[in-house]
Amino acid sequence: MMIKPSDYSAVYKEALAQLKTASVEQLPELQSLIKVTADTFNCPMATLSLCDDHANNPTQIFISSVGIEEKGIDSPNSFGRYIVNNKQRLVVQDAVKDPRFKDNPYVQKEMIRSCAGFPICIDPEVVVGSLNVFDNQIRAFDDNDIEQLGRLAQIVEGLLRSNLNYLQAKIAFEEVEFQRVLLARKEELFNELEKVSGVGGWEYDMESDELVWTKQTREIVGVEADFEPTLTSGFDYFAPEARDIIEETVNRAMVTDGKWSSELPFINAKGRHMWVRTTGQGIYKQGKMCRLIGSFQDVSERKFIEQKMNENERLMQSQNSELSAIVANIPNGVAVYDARGLLKYWNEQHIKVYRKESSQMKVRNSFREFLRTRYERQETADSPDELMERMYDAFDASETLRTIYYLKSGEIVEALYSQLPDRGWIITSEDITAQERSREEIEYAAHHDILTGLANRTRFNHYGDTLMSAKESDECQHLLMLIDLDLFKEVNDTYGHSAGDDVLKEVAKRLFNEVESDDLACRFGGDEFAIILSGQNEIIKRAESVAKNIVKAIAQPFYVAEHELTIGISIGMCVIASQDSKLNEALKHADIALYAVKNAGRNGYRFYDPSMVDDRREK
Repeated sequence: MMIKPSDYSAVYKEALAQLKTASVEQLPELQSLIKVTADTFNCPMATLSLCDDHANNPTQIFISSVGIEEKGIDSPNSFGRYIVNNKQRLVVQDAVKDPRFKDNPYVQKEMIRSCAGFPICIDPEVVVGSLNVFDNQIRAFDDNDIEQLGRLAQIVEGLLRSNLNYLQAKIAFEEVEFQRVLLARKEELFNELEKVSGVGGWEYDMESDELVWTKQTREIVGVEADFEPTLTSGFDYFAPEARDIIEETVNRAMVTDGKWSSELPFINAKGRHMWVRTTGQGIYKQGKMCRLIGSFQDVSERKFIEQKMNENERLMQSQNSELSAIVANIPNGVAVYDARGLLKYWNEQHIKVYRKESSQMKVRNSFREFLRTRYERQETADSPDELMERMYDAFDASETLRTIYYLKSGEIVEALYSQLPDRGWIITSEDITAQERSREEIEYAAHHDILTGLANRTRFNHYGDTLMSAKESDECQHLLMLIDLDLFKEVNDTYGHSAGDDVLKEVAKRLFNEVESDDLACRFGGDEFAIILSGQNEIIKRAESVAKNIVKAIAQPFYVAEHELTIGISIGMCVIASQDSKLNEALKHADIALYAVKNAGRNGYRFYDPSMVDDRREK
């Protein structure tokens, strides 16, 4: 459930203001989506604009754009302002003749001639911006275009809501952390009062490997005076989850400066579970560390007090009605950890996002254990150490870490890690399964022909760029085939466009059956197709075989609408030169060869020959 502007207005307005000032680098998904939007409509310009206030004529801030360098526009004739003020979608076929926009600076510069736009609503009651595509030609956007733009606008709204929800949570919890700092000051007073008796000592001789415990240390450990301690036996009394930590701490100290201070769970020889505080200090002889000395203290009582304080803090949080309402109404999962990586707060959505049971959530749950579970379930490729290292690197750079978990249950979860003032961190998690599926569908639609399922012209162009970069590093040969159907117009004229569509789909299947996985089959539009063949050698020999098979396959009857139809196919071919970076020469030469096939009676294939150029010009 989204928080409305009328509720908790200070938090909402501050979060919205931060969202509007966010740079594209902070919102990479939005920039990718705007690029996909421009590609989908084959438009040179696209913008996602937000208004900077709720005035009648708000300035439009471009938080993401393609083809426009400016960061915003303050013109009363802006397309985005019109959409925000009127709270409705906009379609302009010719802005030069439209009195509403003819004075727009981009229209006067002849950068914009036509536009389609959709309002963006983060809250149902408030239009905060618009998603627009612009063309520099006169263009009529049809109902299908508008419907597709509307779906893209919904995805934009979802991404903006996610960012806004995260900012609201961050602002709210920063206030909580401010209150917690006040409690931390009181805790410092407890630390002063905890200097009581019961502190033992120890000494380790690094040369003789001898460990000595004082009487008080032996009493804490629960062993007799004749017990001969070693480093290994000392480590064994720490709780299982703490043994690796204390061993790593001591071993690191012996090769660095010898200093450390740790508080870890401990199980003494009599089976008593406790917490101990151990400190270490290196002793040097002639510049070389030769001994370690330190203290050993039972701090169980203080740990118990800390746990009670955390419980009281959580109780205080639950009693704060405004904060509880904010947390409960944030649709994303929220969890807060302290600087030691121990859980302090969470909301119900956090439990639901990770498909956990409420009984599994407890104050002081370990963040490292949470990561270990994700890693062992193969929901992430990052080990706990790797992810925590990336997280702290991001914090050191004052950045937020983003990671994705692919849950065993099939959901995809996005987690954002942000540092808090006390060096703890807040995690906001969101189920982005639907958004990811939509992104994949958009990506597919942008690069494939809807009717036949073959690659489209956009995919062909991108494939050509990839092809040229690959040719510099391998010995693969490539050949272009331009294909045009013969007598297809008669099919449309005689049996209708529905029958024509059925024929095109069947042609696509037959073409696809004749190529291999390394080849690319495309439909340019209408009855025009193209194929790029790839191979290590004898590409011309293979092309001739493929062309023969295609001519033969297309010559087979088509059964459409209870009619038996027959068409032909003309194919022009040429080898793609290594210097032809944009395939311009290949397209030109293959088209000349195709023209030669048409002039020779159609329904066949030819390879490009330079002599065809003169023949074509003479005719």
